[in-house]
Amino acid sequence: MTSHLSIRTLNAVSMRKISQLIDAGSFEVHEEAKLPSKLLATDMKVTGQPLDPAHMGRIIKPRELVDIIELTPLNRSETILYNQLLANAWNNINTQRIHKVLKASLRGSHQSNDRLEDAFDKLMAAWAKIRARDPQTGRMSTFRVHLIGTNKEEDREDGYFYYTFPPDLLAVIQQSKAWATIKTHIMYALRSKYSIRLYEMIERRIGMYKQHEEFTVDEFRAMLGVPAGKLERFAEFNKHCLKPALAEVNQLTDFYVDVLAVKRGRAVDKLMVAWHKKSVKELQAAFDERERSRVGREARQNRKLETIRFDDENS
Repeated sequence: MTSHLSIRTLNAVSMRKISQLIDAGSFEVHEEAKLPSKLLATDMKVTGQPLDPAHMGRIIKPRELVDIIELTPLNRSETILYNQLLANAWNNINTQRIHKVLKASLRGSHQSNDRLEDAFDKLMAAWAKIRARDPQTGRMSTFRVHLIGTNKEEDREDGYFYYTFPPDLLAVIQQSKAWATIKTHIMYALRSKYSIRLYEMIERRIGMYKQHEEFTVDEFRAMLGVPAGKLERFAEFNKHCLKPALAEVNQLTDFYVDVLAVKRGRAVDKLMVAWHKKSVKELQAAFDERERSRVGREARQNRKLETIRFDDENS
């Protein structure tokens, strides 16, 4: 029985099993028609009503912001707020410097103006690292950037929030050729920041020619947004971050994610992450679960987990 929720542990010698799994079709690797390389992320448009959790929307998030390393960790609400600000600005991001949004329309991330004000402060102070090709030299580089630039908030409850993006970040965004198409009805359903980050990572990769990617444990921790100094032992990271994120993503999104933990000696050295799209029946089950009350959702996840066969002793 192939598991979608398990984290299986392989010895370094057993890495050849991964190739065997791929050859056997457990992880499909197929060449899909790729979009023209000249197509930019900014050519894609945000659609629907992405700021409203009660409606469907589509957010375009460039690769550089999906695979970001947070130097200032954000929580779930702040992550969603940033996606909302990006979505609100996106269709005019090449032509408009200052963007504005009604504070009341951002209630999908915060329930009060006081909390929203704190979140604006957090985003303004946040630093992040992104890897991208330097627009001036053409060389791959690491940029340390603020997530938003100068901004202004009207004091009144029904007022506007005005904001900008830093020029260096804009330059990177405007040349991006890869992106995630974030479905907001899925994003709002995910209750963990780690689940949202994992969902975005796979959403960016789901249409690519490959369906698996290898990360060091530190790389994967950083991409999920685990704060430095937290969950440092793999057992803690696995229990409190990775397994819950996998369970929620596999239950609520349009794809399955599987993680193979590769050991060097007794320690986990790398993580092989694989993904594939769900069948029509599985998509319907995910839709039905998103429509149900959140009450009891964790118990339903746990019932599924009880049926998982772990392969540690067989690796």
